[in-house]
Amino acid sequence: MSTFLRRLALFLVVLGLVVWGLDRTLKAGLRARTTFTLGVWNRLVDGKIQADVLFCGSSRALMHFDAATIGKATGRSCYNIGMDGNQLNHQLPWLITYLKYNRPPELIIQNVDMISLSPDTDVFFPSQYPPYLSEDAIYEDLRNTAPDWWKDRYIPLYSFTRFGYGYAALGVKGLLGLEDTLHDPLHFGFQRKDLNWDGGFDQFKKRFPKGLRRFNEESARNTLRAIIRTAQEKGSKVVLVYTPELGEMQRLTLNREEVMDVYRGIAAESGIPFWDFSTATFCEDRNYFYNSQHLNARGVDLFTPMIADSIAAYVGNKP
Repeated sequence: MSTFLRRLALFLVVLGLVVWGLDRTLKAGLRARTTFTLGVWNRLVDGKIQADVLFCGSSRALMHFDAATIGKATGRSCYNIGMDGNQLNHQLPWLITYLKYNRPPELIIQNVDMISLSPDTDVFFPSQYPPYLSEDAIYEDLRNTAPDWWKDRYIPLYSFTRFGYGYAALGVKGLLGLEDTLHDPLHFGFQRKDLNWDGGFDQFKKRFPKGLRRFNEESARNTLRAIIRTAQEKGSKVVLVYTPELGEMQRLTLNREEVMDVYRGIAAESGIPFWDFSTATFCEDRNYFYNSQHLNARGVDLFTPMIADSIAAYVGNKP
């Protein structure tokens, strides 16, 4: 081998090591973050949640279950790992990972809603995932959805070129401890939305004046069964919960009873309760919602005692 080729090979090896080391360093910074979504996932994989009651589900779990307040009311430690914009097929891997690093909760509250029976065919908020691709359950789920995720796992710095300089800056700030911990939008995983009605539902009604049908796919039903089974095999009790939903939206959903019957049936076959809070009287008042699917802060304050009392009645109230 000529001197030039030896030097080129040495240069490429050194460059590869530098790139690999920088990738590892930036991802370590992401893993050091304590706020917002990365903060929740870091506590999860570090085994620092250890909740008695765990709230799981979509954005309706994220924004409806005030874990800290419910914990005070029930005397149990509570935490919310609800995922904005993610369906059951993306929720299951996080539950598996949670149970890998944390003791099984006494109770798992699994949120379901009108769109839960339609699996995600895309990955929402993908930048939350790269620090955790060594977790097989998470990686395999992403690969099943979008095969190109192997690049994020195996190509150094690929994720940082994909998501831009701001993503790398998050890693640097994580390493240096430069986070605004006083204004973290998540508290015990719960995101409170102190918002007024946004008006978007009125446009939605104009698009679907005769109503619409929601999906009811077998694969999603089986994923819900898998979530329940995964929790029960670890000794956790499970409750399916349908949180408050705007009454106008309920009446616009043509096959709503069909979907609700699926949840009742899966709960019955699994030997678990199904709690439906969509019949609460305040579901007819837009003042307690910021859109048709999500409670605002006023709505959460009404809902929290209801779910806390139900949990206390089901598992008992600790002093």
